[in-house]
Amino acid sequence: MNLFYSEYIDVSDKEIIFLDQENRHLTSVLRKNIGDSVTVTNGRGFVFNCILTEIDKNKSVLKVLDYTKSVNNSPKLKIAISLTKKSDRFEWFLEKATEIGISEITPIIAQNSVRTRLNHIRANKILVTAMKQSLRHVLPTLNSPIKLSSYLDSIDSSSDSFIATCLIDDIDLLSNRLTKGNNSQILIGPEGGFTQNELDLAKKANFTPVSLGDNRLRTETAGVVSCSIFSIIN
Repeated sequence: MNLFYSEYIDVSDKEIIFLDQENRHLTSVLRKNIGDSVTVTNGRGFVFNCILTEIDKNKSVLKVLDYTKSVNNSPKLKIAISLTKKSDRFEWFLEKATEIGISEITPIIAQNSVRTRLNHIRANKILVTAMKQSLRHVLPTLNSPIKLSSYLDSIDSSSDSFIATCLIDDIDLLSNRLTKGNNSQILIGPEGGFTQNELDLAKKANFTPVSLGDNRLRTETAGVVSCSIFSIIN
């Protein structure tokens, strides 16, 4: 099954109009014809079953037949992760985290961070593509980059909170500290790691230091490993 995305479609709408990329994919890549079935999500859990009623090189029109609401009671994972030096590595994390299943991503700026800016439009397109590829119906929230100290001041106290670090010996693995069924938020540092002061600030904000294993991981790898561990536990 191929899944399409329309950000603004709502349950009261009777038709969907595709332009640009979605239209090209529908007509030029998949070569859909009038009368063919098309499945669309709005990225907020709704799935619309449609048929193609009009098609040309500039737009496609879909008639909405019915819709369903995906029910997902699984626990939510939020990751706050430092931007990587090379943008393509961070984009790889965005893609894989979406495929595995993540609720919210916050790029953080730590003392050892090299990059502080994110092309939000490009990053969101990557999330949409990964959501459709993995047949998920909820688009992860992607926040704007924020300083670590500011992030710690605005955390969600209802989630179990962890910070991955190599600064402390003999600490528990993340897999041993996660509780099945609980929402979690995980902090992932830059290539140079978190400083001792940043670790202390996180601990004061009730983040528990954890290890991701014996090997030292790149930032984006640590993010994907954290997603995978959370997914397996739940």
